[in-house]
Amino acid sequence: MDTSVADVALILEGTYPYVAGGVSTWVHQILQAYPARQFALLHIGAHPGAYGPPLYELPANVTAMHELHCRGREQPGRPGAPRIAAPRARRAPSRVLGALCRMHTGAAIDDRLLADLAAGDLTIHEFLHGDATFELLYRQLYDELAPEAAFMDFFWHMRAMHIPLLRLLAAPCPPARVYHAVSTGYAGLVGAIASWKTGRPLVVTEHGLYARERQLELARATWITDLDLHGHGSARPSPLRELWAQYFQVLSRIAYHQATCLVTLSEANRAKQLIDGADPAKIIVVPNGVAGADLTATAAPPRVRAEPARLRLGFVGRVVPIKDVITLLRAVALAREEVDLELWIIGPETEDPAYAHRCHELVDALGLAGEVRFLGPQAMAPLYPQLDVLVLTSLSEGQPLVILEAYAEGVPVIATDVGACRELIEGGGERDRALGPSGIVTRVANPVATAAAICALARQPELRAQMAQAARARVRARYRLTQVVASYERLYAGMAA
Repeated sequence: MDTSVADVALILEGTYPYVAGGVSTWVHQILQAYPARQFALLHIGAHPGAYGPPLYELPANVTAMHELHCRGREQPGRPGAPRIAAPRARRAPSRVLGALCRMHTGAAIDDRLLADLAAGDLTIHEFLHGDATFELLYRQLYDELAPEAAFMDFFWHMRAMHIPLLRLLAAPCPPARVYHAVSTGYAGLVGAIASWKTGRPLVVTEHGLYARERQLELARATWITDLDLHGHGSARPSPLRELWAQYFQVLSRIAYHQATCLVTLSEANRAKQLIDGADPAKIIVVPNGVAGADLTATAAPPRVRAEPARLRLGFVGRVVPIKDVITLLRAVALAREEVDLELWIIGPETEDPAYAHRCHELVDALGLAGEVRFLGPQAMAPLYPQLDVLVLTSLSEGQPLVILEAYAEGVPVIATDVGACRELIEGGGERDRALGPSGIVTRVANPVATAAAICALARQPELRAQMAQAARARVRARYRLTQVVASYERLYAGMAA
């Protein structure tokens, strides 16, 4: 691949081209939409070998593909790895080390913090073994942030937190006229540092709210030991959970600070970004979009399956905790007592095999083997017309592309009240709401509410047909891929000069 300066460097974390659907689908759309622009891809993964082969064929306008890893063996001289040096005498304290400390103490996210993080004056070896690190990060911060936790727990968590960050800070970023991070978190950090070092603009697109999604995961994480201060088995949350949550929040705020433009998918997410510290002057709303000849004004009305038998539900997505497939299965078990139905679970199960195994076990425990089918990853174009209703019980979302894909095929949706789901289902403005609802919004982690929605649509095929019409009209009016492409073209053209 060519190593010349790319028009756009897309910075990706745990997605394209190794994970199908969702954000990866969006990235592939963007790459294909601008054949005349050269893109470099930088993918951040957990460790070498964490992913299988790419699931997408890279378009011809991708001129470079780079890999960064948060974990791995740092060996001197290995290409792309941070250099390990023996501790050396310093004339002044490490600027990077000081920045790491300030990230935990509520200091301002400002240009000085970016400059210090970009200084490159702290190796991993020095971080692991230097006296200054022990004094500053461990002795001082322990007393301030987590004195109730066991010191060794704090020690190892701080190492686990900062080694990935140091690896990413030390890694080169491909030269580009525009840097575009497709999330905050580690991708946003890398984009912010690259933008700071080069003076080139940074676009940040948040599909889901990264810091808030990490907080949901941290609340359930079993790798953090909660406190049992009195030895009675009555644990309370460890301060280490909050330490990690604040760390990811700071990473998001670093990306917000350096971004020239912050793209969000909905007004609901924009409001949350403002609460999290984003500059309102930087935010623009660019919803997801879908393509297809079936979205023309003269398209035929949506087809409703003729069979009067069982209602066919579909879940499309990764089988992972944040999608809360457990709640969906419990809802199906409740609804089955009232109506005849089946559920197709369509999507990969490899990201969190333990959770996927729990889902299969729950199907057996609830006696749902006759109603639930796990189909794995599938091409969705031929499957959407076979569904009666799409159901999402996610704990967090941005603006689910699968909802728009279902709408394009006239499939109504049941979804939890997260991200832009309510806006997608009930409308985001007076004219949009006038189209009518294209599904039902339910409460998070509530199988009873989801089951009630399923039963309501199962018993009212006429209502499903009305919602299908509204779905097609809504996606045709507000969520076309051509609108997305035009918005990003204006961004890229305005910044790439």
